[in-house]
Amino acid sequence: MRPLTYVMPKCLLPLGGKPLLERTMQYLGSYGVTEFVLCVAYLKKQVMDAFKDGSQLGVSITYAESDIPLGTAGQLKTAEPFVKGRFLAMNGDIVSNMNVSGLLRAHERQRAIATLAVKKFEVNVPYGNITVDGEQIVKKFEEKPTLGFLANAGIYVLEDRVFSFIPPGRICSIERETFPNLIAAGEIVGSYFEEAYWADVGSMTDFERVNDEMLAREPNFGGPPHD
Repeated sequence: MRPLTYVMPKCLLPLGGKPLLERTMQYLGSYGVTEFVLCVAYLKKQVMDAFKDGSQLGVSITYAESDIPLGTAGQLKTAEPFVKGRFLAMNGDIVSNMNVSGLLRAHERQRAIATLAVKKFEVNVPYGNITVDGEQIVKKFEEKPTLGFLANAGIYVLEDRVFSFIPPGRICSIERETFPNLIAAGEIVGSYFEEAYWADVGSMTDFERVNDEMLAREPNFGGPPHD
């Protein structure tokens, strides 16, 4: 998102005329979420000045601060003193209208320590995919196949004991370290899928596309499909 993020954190960039983080809090607020812990580091004063204690949005905001970015898990670890029990965590650079109630029900049903919202994702392979046996004889040939898989959507329900799997004071990735370590430890990591709008605004191309979609479809863009 550079050069925009040289002067403004990504979560404050306006989508359809409104900061992305404000949209996220309003989306979660429509499910009754009123208490937020914002993990801030890069240009954190801008975020804190923009939202203060959250009262202007009708919510309560606490800030978990660090002086340097610590990765997705390391940053989450800074919220540990402010979180008790089960909580919802969400990346700050996505837009979705996924049904949060459905995610919570899946978490309870699976009795998981962590439940990940997932989305379908397809990759068009630009070459022929060849399968061979032990004698190097071609057994299957697929020209430029489309491969489908489930991708992490960056929205989670977590039990607070997940913090014990995150080391303090260092950069740590929830995707590369925490979730694999939970699985290796025999913990239940659940998933939840539904057909819903989802967009990552981590690049200028995606940001411009989502912004155009919001401007074209307001005021009902992204309204969550409540039960």
